[in-house]
Amino acid sequence: MADRPSVVFITGGSVDADLISAELRNVGLEPVIERSVPADLAAFAAADGVLVADADRIPALPGFVAALRATERGAGIPIVLVAGDPRAAVVAAALASGASECIAATSPTRSVAEHMAARAGAARAVRTPAAPAPVAAPTPAAPAPVAAPAAVPDPAPAPATSPAPAPAPAPAAERLAVVEDVQPAVPSPSPSPAPAPVDRGGRPARPEPPSAASPRGDPADPGQALWVVCGPRGGVGRTLIAANLAVLAQEGRRVALVDNVPRFGSILLAFNLPPQTPTWVQLHGEALSEDLFDRLPRHPSGVTVLPAPSSPELSDAVAPAAVNNLIHRLVMASDLVVVDQGGRLDNGGIDLMESADRLVVVGTPDNHGVFAVRTWLSICDKLRIPRSRITVVLNSVQSYHQADRERAGRVLEHPVHLLPHAGIDGVRSMSAGEPLAWKQPKSGFVKALRAVSAAMLESRPALAESASR
Repeated sequence: MADRPSVVFITGGSVDADLISAELRNVGLEPVIERSVPADLAAFAAADGVLVADADRIPALPGFVAALRATERGAGIPIVLVAGDPRAAVVAAALASGASECIAATSPTRSVAEHMAARAGAARAVRTPAAPAPVAAPTPAAPAPVAAPAAVPDPAPAPATSPAPAPAPAPAAERLAVVEDVQPAVPSPSPSPAPAPVDRGGRPARPEPPSAASPRGDPADPGQALWVVCGPRGGVGRTLIAANLAVLAQEGRRVALVDNVPRFGSILLAFNLPPQTPTWVQLHGEALSEDLFDRLPRHPSGVTVLPAPSSPELSDAVAPAAVNNLIHRLVMASDLVVVDQGGRLDNGGIDLMESADRLVVVGTPDNHGVFAVRTWLSICDKLRIPRSRITVVLNSVQSYHQADRERAGRVLEHPVHLLPHAGIDGVRSMSAGEPLAWKQPKSGFVKALRAVSAAMLESRPALAESASR
């Protein structure tokens, strides 16, 4: 389509090209798919940008980038790389050869597509010349009539030169806020690109965590969402809350629960799944498409489950980025994915926290628990995760705690939800693999958690409405 910016999409073969191409079309781009780095640069004669997936797996990429930058068209278009390992030598060489930037492969596909739309749209707008203003033909001046001044008609305004139309606005320009530290700059006619932006750890910058109002920046979002349950201390009920949130949210929705605790995760036991249940160790390397949700086991409570490996040593064989990529693919195939992440603050854990639509931070109502949550929130502030995307839950409230929600909120500078102790029924439910929200939906713990779940669902109208579809 002539009115849509054209983007050449190059894939190394391990990603779902059709799925990514569909996302590019959804944000107003016209993708041209190349299954490998093309030797003929003619395909780029009309391109407004280049998106390269699996950049860390394409040895010929640096030479291709240098050759493209040497052409008249390629000198001013964005070349965006997506890599599982942004620090790979081939990625560094491609950036040195003129690639614009590199985004981590764990970033949501929609965020990458929207960023590409902004970059390509800006490049196209700069290249599109404004139409020349029409020049009015000179007309001979008529002799002034001899008459009384009052009889002289008001002179007609001189023909004005029509103003030049402004360049067409860049498609999806309003979505520039979707990416962080990667601002779409006006492409320079010089082949030398600006230095690639990097994040807090010196890695190439990744898309910004989506906003709370629309986590993927698309007002037509059908309701896909990612909730990450986390917190600073073990034994406070993070798994209990994650499992029951998934059960409460699944009524009328496609909901998946992921155990992202690499060592000693307990979702497998919490849902009484057999040891041979496929985990993300078996699934991360497969060529997956949108049928991923249907390939996972579904518990009788209605929740689809992706557990962590039962043997801790197996998790070392899978990079955190690969697990995050699997989770984001599952998000694309679901209405909601709830992740039990525990207290992880490694790169993989932080990346998932940054890309989540909602963080559920779990603590306890005692002094140690509240101050640990305050430290966790300060970490989120440093990561620039908006407080509007964070839900704080103080769990296991007993009468002797004399818990004061208002006081805790003042200490944390954040609203707080209180959950009563689940009691012996909560312990038995985890041991028997029967989530409390499934077997005892009228318990005090479930009623309080249902209110928390409802508040989070209401913050996403599209997700709330998905239950009726």
